[in-house]
Amino acid sequence: MTNLRACVLFALVFGVCYGGASWWTSTLPGPLPSWDFAFEQRVPFVPWLSIVYLTITPVLLLAPFLLRERTPMFALALSVETLIATAFFLLFPQTTAWLRPEVTGWARIPFGIADTMNLSYNYFPSLHVAFAVSAAWAYRRLAWTFWAAAVAVSTWLMWEHHVIDIVGGIALAAIVMSVAERERTWVELCCLAQCARFSRRHIRYFVIFLAIYVPSLLHWRRYRAVRTGFCTAQWIDDLLDGDRASEREPLEIIDELLDELSRGGAGFQPAHDAGRPPAPLSRLARALFADLPPDAQRDFIALVRCMRVDRVRVLGREIWSAEELDAHHRRTFSLSVDLMLVTSGCTARAEEAPSLIDAFAWCSVFRDLDDDLSKGLINIPRGADASQWTSDSHARACVSLGRSANEIAALEDPRARKILGIFQSSITKFARRREHRQDVRTAGVLAG
Repeated sequence: MTNLRACVLFALVFGVCYGGASWWTSTLPGPLPSWDFAFEQRVPFVPWLSIVYLTITPVLLLAPFLLRERTPMFALALSVETLIATAFFLLFPQTTAWLRPEVTGWARIPFGIADTMNLSYNYFPSLHVAFAVSAAWAYRRLAWTFWAAAVAVSTWLMWEHHVIDIVGGIALAAIVMSVAERERTWVELCCLAQCARFSRRHIRYFVIFLAIYVPSLLHWRRYRAVRTGFCTAQWIDDLLDGDRASEREPLEIIDELLDELSRGGAGFQPAHDAGRPPAPLSRLARALFADLPPDAQRDFIALVRCMRVDRVRVLGREIWSAEELDAHHRRTFSLSVDLMLVTSGCTARAEEAPSLIDAFAWCSVFRDLDDDLSKGLINIPRGADASQWTSDSHARACVSLGRSANEIAALEDPRARKILGIFQSSITKFARRREHRQDVRTAGVLAG
């Protein structure tokens, strides 16, 4: 589905930009210039090469099958090429210097189709050549390079583009594809895509997205690990919770990823064969580890191990005691907060605000309690009365929030005070909403 959305988005960008630029150029008064060389007037006209020219469409349609998880990146690269080329079409409108003769015989059919698809303008740079070179670059086979060269030659001998248009298309593809295939570019785009996916599921993830990306605009490199850390951890959590579809048992995927992380650290190589973790998740984790110090790497591995415990509980239909649940949640959120502080460049640690960790755990449990129960994750203690446990937990959370305010205020690190203060405020608002709903529910019972 992700590949389909990426392809549809590219088709929309191309249709609007390419068609719009051609229409706008057609409204310009007077003859348009052409960027050609004198020797090109002696180039033969070979209309049957339109067959080669038209192969661009089926070859691009192969992307979801040949590139698989790389398809969205490829579609984005083509979209960027389209936008850049459109700017040139609008700033430097031109035509060709050739006057093509009438095409007869069988070649008139494929040539007519090709000529119709090209519209009447949009010459420099040649998007047809740019797309062909980009496809050959992405598919990474020598045969595709020869095919791209044949497509470029066909645009010339069909008198669709001049040499300078072809060179411009090659340069455009080389620049965009070289940037798109840089690992850091992929990581940043992957993080944006994951944040969009999380945000579609719940508004709170959009709020987190804003909280992460707004300060990143001013300090992009400083908050790089925050972005990759959040997206990697949330991806793993969604996989283990069943919020992300998987053809394999999530525990198998995460255990293999944990094995890679534990063995290789920052230098581990993501697996690519079908029996290993998904390449995108491995690549994202690799990028995160490259930005984490060794202690934080170990904390991340420990956090993932804590997260996988919940999947084990679901599969085993386990019901834990209050003490077991409290210890598990406290460790999970201690590790989470520590990683958040480390990636944000803070010197403070979770152990300096233990009451906030307890409040975090309470908020997480009750925010997703019904959803977790529907998936088989039982966070209600064994033998507890649900109503009384709910009331008692809320009272303890309010006490923890009162203490955590003082703990946060006592921190020496101003950045940590600000970050943890935001979470303190958010959890306090959630606690008030829970108290209000409980009051309303009680009033309804009394009225009844």
